[in-house]
Amino acid sequence: MNRFVTSTALAACCAVVVAGAGAPPGPPAIRVPQLERRVNDLINSQRTAARLRPLRVDDRLTRIARAHSEDMATRRFFDHINAQGEDPTARGKHAGYECRKAIDKSSFREGLAENLSDVPRVSRILTMGDRKTYDWNTVEDIARLAVQGWMHSPGHRRNILYTTFSESGIGVAVSSNDVYITQLFC
Repeated sequence: MNRFVTSTALAACCAVVVAGAGAPPGPPAIRVPQLERRVNDLINSQRTAARLRPLRVDDRLTRIARAHSEDMATRRFFDHINAQGEDPTARGKHAGYECRKAIDKSSFREGLAENLSDVPRVSRILTMGDRKTYDWNTVEDIARLAVQGWMHSPGHRRNILYTTFSESGIGVAVSSNDVYITQLFC
């Protein structure tokens, strides 16, 4: 999937920090569990609006998703396949998690589905002389931008609204410039 960056991020206004000619200020802290819960809430709002059951949070899927987001942030890549060549299903199996869902009496679906998002920490930097002003994305901005991006992408939307999925895990990792979000579905 393509890296998700949207022009609506430019319109988001959050904490504003002004820096002089010295070192630029650091971004505000992001509480990972709070962001993971907010993304989950927004996903389940989409599901209930489509008359589907909300996804249950599975702590094992959350750990697997968080590990993938942390790997992407650390190694600076954005992909469903990690450096070991593992896709979401293989990463799940490596962690001891297998997903098998009955579709009907005679067929089933195996494997994990995955949505990824990479949202910039800053929505805008304004430079005036030697002064820079940073507009940082809030937890709410980041969650909203990720879910809106997924809902506007046919494949991501299909994962969110797939009737057979009943569990999900959302994992977030924060780098200096970006917030990586992985959502796994079973």
